Amino acid sequence: MKTFKLCTLRILMDESGRDTTIPVAIKDGLTVSTDQTAQWVAEIVVLENDQPIIDELFAKNLRALIEITISRPDNDPAAMIVTPLESTPLSEGVSYLFKGKMVMMKNDLSESILREVVEDHFTGEALIQEYKDRRSKRGAHITSIAKETFKQYLHENPTLS
Repeated sequence: MKTFKLCTLRILMDESGRDTTIPVAIKDGLTVSTDQTAQWVAEIVVLENDQPIIDELFAKNLRALIEITISRPDNDPAAMIVTPLESTPLSEGVSYLFKGKMVMMKNDLSESILREVVEDHFTGEALIQEYKDRRSKRGAHITSIAKETFKQYLHENPTLS
């Protein structure tokens, strides 16, 4: 098992159909990988302003697609599909516990971009430049791929298990 500090969090969409990227200001947070492949637990502490969006996920028991950065805010983001587990009121904010499945990380994105550049018939120096250009626009790219992955996951897993 590995534990990482959670630096940033954005909710990309939830299973109710809401498809709006919502940044959530977190007071504190961590992610822990379990012994199972791609299975994670995430705990976040959120102050009052951003609690309603998280509370809604818990009240309706909605799975959500989130984008997180770990260790340092300037690291590449990773996408997770999360399911609410538990919320605990604290003296300052609320602690929310989720179980999650990592669906896209930095290596996945790099490979995806490279495949697309090759499929678009770039070669040689043009391939390298196009890869760099697309890599610099990775934020929108990862969000798009992650959302499609989430939709496919919901289609294949229509109910919580």
